[in-house]
Amino acid sequence: MQNFSRRGFQLRSASLETRIAYTGFLALALLGLVTLVALSVGRIGFDAAALATYYRGGESEMSFPKTFWQLMEVSHFHLFTVPVVVLILTHLLYATPAPRRFKIGMTLAGYTGAFLDAVGPWAIRYLAAGAAWALILGWTLLAGSAFVIILVCLVAMWGPEPQRSPPEAEVKS
Repeated sequence: MQNFSRRGFQLRSASLETRIAYTGFLALALLGLVTLVALSVGRIGFDAAALATYYRGGESEMSFPKTFWQLMEVSHFHLFTVPVVVLILTHLLYATPAPRRFKIGMTLAGYTGAFLDAVGPWAIRYLAAGAAWALILGWTLLAGSAFVIILVCLVAMWGPEPQRSPPEAEVKS
């Protein structure tokens, strides 16, 4: 982490062992992202009606509403882990040559998605079934931004060297 204290630090200039460590984290984060999508879509579904039934219960599938403590347990784990992963990913993103606006946009998308992922189940269960759309948006923002950040960081560390523009030719008068 000492590297990040230097102004202008870039992932590409990190030592080999540091880049290997970051790559290991990014690879495992990518696998975590795949399991997030697989569990969310495979277990619950990716449409508002399926999400509403999962959290609110339904007669057609004989499913019961999630209890307060079931939601609390999921929230507990998500609120301790997801923000840390988003923090690390965005921290690594800021050590890439990506444009500043892109970095800020990905940071906002990641944290907005994490927030909606945390409050969405509660809103579906206790406010309205239509809040499922907020959870779908949250999953999309969280997974989408994480995937893009992982890709940008890996390319910044291991991809082709960025093209440097040639020095401007001196103008002779």
